[in-house]
Amino acid sequence: MKTFNEVYLTWHDRKTINWTKDSAVVSNSLMTNHVLPMLGDKPINEIDGEMIDKLLMKMDKKGFIASRKKAYPKIASIFKLAKRKKYIISNPALDIDTSDYKTKTSTPRATTVKEKDISKILTILNNNYHHLQTWNVTIASDLMPYMMSRPIEVAELEWSEVNFDDKVIIIPKERMKCGRDHQIPMSNQVFKLLKKAESHRENSKYVFPSPRGQGPITTRSLLLRLRRAGIKTDELTTHGFRSMASTILNEGVHIQGYSKDAIEMQLAHKDTTQRGVYNHAAYFDTRVEMMQDWADYLDKISLKEPKI
Repeated sequence: MKTFNEVYLTWHDRKTINWTKDSAVVSNSLMTNHVLPMLGDKPINEIDGEMIDKLLMKMDKKGFIASRKKAYPKIASIFKLAKRKKYIISNPALDIDTSDYKTKTSTPRATTVKEKDISKILTILNNNYHHLQTWNVTIASDLMPYMMSRPIEVAELEWSEVNFDDKVIIIPKERMKCGRDHQIPMSNQVFKLLKKAESHRENSKYVFPSPRGQGPITTRSLLLRLRRAGIKTDELTTHGFRSMASTILNEGVHIQGYSKDAIEMQLAHKDTTQRGVYNHAAYFDTRVEMMQDWADYLDKISLKEPKI
């Protein structure tokens, strides 16, 4: 009997007749990252509605709601093909009630994943400076797109966490939502920006000390940088850089070849299982390469000087 993966490959080949190359890559990435790991090796005639429900619920639980919405009709269509080929008698996907699942995330963050919009935002940030802006906020804001970190992790970065020799930032578990030390490989771009910050270093333990006190700059100052540059609230938030990177890396269209586990580790999503601990160490070398590819991609699509 054919496996789900074998039927999927036939289905995919037929669908690409009317798809663009990018659409085919995005669709395949969605199935490879979310569906095939659970259903791919199973005989197509042994998959029932309960198995499909578990898959969709798992995607909901992990926050991949948009991906789940796109995955279900593809799964149903694959089973339609299987039925036409007489591999199955009935389509188990028809047992699914889509109203049983989440319709939206509880705390959406404004972001964009369209290359032209990302290019526009980066170009604005590269070339638009406000008279109230300090070097602290300028450099911290420039780091945000590259690091894939939460705003507070950047704003409160300490010199003790920066290792120029090994080109890595290590944020202690006390500052991390995931509850473990988090390693951020420095791309060449991040290394240069931190060296630039070092040229301003005086007596503070913080990389970006507040000009008004003993502590670091605030996350609000990073957000104000976006707004003063003219980037609207519905276009991007400081958290939106993380969602942007996650989506683009998972889709694998512009930057290909990185596993979902490596991406999740770099985003420092909470995983206290033994598997999570193992992956954090196992994927470090992969993340070094991924972070450089991500930084190079951002530089490639941004304009360092305004168009004439």
